[in-house]
Amino acid sequence: MQLQEKVLKAHDRQVRLASILAKVGNTSPIGRFLRLIVYYLEAAVMLRNWRNFLYIRKDNIGEKFFAVDQAVIHTSFSEVKKLMQTQPQLRGNDLGIIRILAPSYLLNNPLSLGMNGQEHQGARALFSEALPDPLEVSELLGELVNQNLADAAKKGELHIGNDLPEMLIRILHRLVFEITLTEEEVKASKGFVNDIAIASLPNFVVKYLLAFRTAPTIKHRQHLIERYKQSPRWAALLETGSKYQLNEHQIGNTLFDMIHIAGTAGTSALLGSVIGVLTLKEDIRNHVISEVNTIWNNQETFNKYSLENATLTEKVILETARLYPPVRFVSQLATQAGEITVKETKCPFQKGTRLIGSVFTANRDTNRYENPDSFDITRDFSDNLSWNSHGHERICPGRSLSIGIIKTFCLHLLQKYQWQSSTEAKWDFDNVTAVTPNDLVLQEFTQKP
Repeated sequence: MQLQEKVLKAHDRQVRLASILAKVGNTSPIGRFLRLIVYYLEAAVMLRNWRNFLYIRKDNIGEKFFAVDQAVIHTSFSEVKKLMQTQPQLRGNDLGIIRILAPSYLLNNPLSLGMNGQEHQGARALFSEALPDPLEVSELLGELVNQNLADAAKKGELHIGNDLPEMLIRILHRLVFEITLTEEEVKASKGFVNDIAIASLPNFVVKYLLAFRTAPTIKHRQHLIERYKQSPRWAALLETGSKYQLNEHQIGNTLFDMIHIAGTAGTSALLGSVIGVLTLKEDIRNHVISEVNTIWNNQETFNKYSLENATLTEKVILETARLYPPVRFVSQLATQAGEITVKETKCPFQKGTRLIGSVFTANRDTNRYENPDSFDITRDFSDNLSWNSHGHERICPGRSLSIGIIKTFCLHLLQKYQWQSSTEAKWDFDNVTAVTPNDLVLQEFTQKP
């Protein structure tokens, strides 16, 4: 069966399910069971053809349609922006389109995106306390980035998919907790990030049938959280969380996810895409090199001046985030029942239905961006949907640090390092992994004399 036929037939099944759920209820035992069946059937197709899946339904059904577990997917810029800015928001324990069905993998603590009310406010307060202003830690940040790049130079190559996540894990643990991880701990943390999709399987599968694979990862998570409690910053973090009635377990696990899922997976993916853009687009790279040379002129140390004045580099980062958003979906729960129109047919959805915004399609919406598939750093980035837009409760609290880290990498990479060749930068738009050129390798990678 052709992909288009398969995707559209599956949507017809979703439409029929909508009528059934209107009768039996979204959260009844039979309703949950039916949604779970559809979730796995759709996921089997979407996880391997996610971009085509979205556009087939968008082009043939409309800008809103059912997907995965009877979720309503929004694809236009205006609708995704509106969804992001809805306040207050009710969240489920979801990671974009992925439902977290195995709490054991997260030590029975919800993702920060799955918290609501005071818990959610407490998580955001924790992040504000934990995440430093990049301008205030610029010199340390420069040292950490340079040290990691120097280690890659010793190997003679910089591998985007393998090296960048490990670098971010080291850097973020130093910045947030002032601790240095061993290489074994770094590898284990990277394994947690790589295997997060396992948490979408039923809990008994993850906890028992896959224990040979998940038990070491879960043990590592427990181990690191105990290390966090020995950090010189733990007392301040504990005090902040306690104001919102968060206990040590919640605080440690929430910060673990902040570093590993948002910080490492998100920032390393965007950093990899920025490096991919710089290898592909010679004109952009030359403009950035010119800015870098100006910034470093007569400077002996990297400092906040470097970050403040890397304005062109920041535009490259923002445009890369638009074209290759590391977070492609945002999710919340409907607070009341409603309906969507599918080919002139009104289809009901229930209270508690997931409402998902497709950031990828929104960022390439022709109603918002002229020539949306072209790389253009002269665009208006004032309402960029990456990092969840701005001016509301859902804005990513790590936005400035994420941009600061990527700027620091770009400045050091182009000023202090060189490579003789690189493999081709290719973005994978089929498999649901982070949209980044994971197979890109900077070869004969060395420090400049």
